Amino acid sequence: MKKIIFILITGLVVWAVIEYPKQMVNPGDLIAGHQKLSNDCYSCHRPFWGISNDKCITCHKISEIGKLKNSTDSNSKKDKSLFHENLTSQNCASCHTDHMGIKPDTKLSNFKHDLLSTDIKNNCSDCHTKPSDKLHIPLSSSCNNCHVTTGWKQSVKFNHDMISGADKNNCITCHQKPGDSFHQGLLDNCNKCHTTNKWSPANFNHSSYFLLDKDHNAKCNVCHTSSNYKEYTCYGCHEHTQSNILKEHDEVSGNINDCVSCHTSGNKHDMKDGNENNERDGKESKHESKKRENDDDDD
Repeated sequence: MKKIIFILITGLVVWAVIEYPKQMVNPGDLIAGHQKLSNDCYSCHRPFWGISNDKCITCHKISEIGKLKNSTDSNSKKDKSLFHENLTSQNCASCHTDHMGIKPDTKLSNFKHDLLSTDIKNNCSDCHTKPSDKLHIPLSSSCNNCHVTTGWKQSVKFNHDMISGADKNNCITCHQKPGDSFHQGLLDNCNKCHTTNKWSPANFNHSSYFLLDKDHNAKCNVCHTSSNYKEYTCYGCHEHTQSNILKEHDEVSGNINDCVSCHTSGNKHDMKDGNENNERDGKESKHESKKRENDDDDD
């Protein structure tokens, strides 16, 4: 007897769900655009089967989705990405939902690129318009070389090898020159010192300013104690105390602290005027000549 009652009640519930679905299983109001269907659940649903694509495209023609309604602009198709034609094998409910209220606070679509086939997913320009900013214009490769499909700004990995043409060696097309006085005074392109893999370490050619030998291959901040690399000091080394320098240069006039105005390397005989390199031409340096004269006077 109990079994019969259970079957009768179950049958009654099933009948009620089929006959009065809104009253029995309605999870919430439809959005404003679907309100005219609010009393006709079978406009979208099939009993015990869920949403039917056939019913969706009765109203929403795939070839028209994304176009602006009532638009008189013949180019309106360009305003939207019409990609639904590539999703005919998918269920509409894979991305779209409803019953979230007339004016839902959350998005009703949940598109994921994984729904697309690989060839479509790798041809981004079929759906997306290439950004027209100066960063993206010179790039020739596919978006997925840098971006992932889960987010435009998520896990971006830029590869400079994608830059084509003259812009590849014209860094300021995309980058701003550092504002420090050292970089502001340079006219060369960034790639003379830096690589595209990372900004530091740099390969700055220090020899054009001062030749660093094995005894002067110190860290930058030993000589350049501030961010202004035009400023330097030779007193960062224990051998170059100011008293020792003054003793060696008592005959030299001018700024005794501006060593590179005369010296081109750690070799004290390498002078900018070229006439004091006694190691090369055998001539006596100005410093040594003065020192010898003083020694002769002492004798």
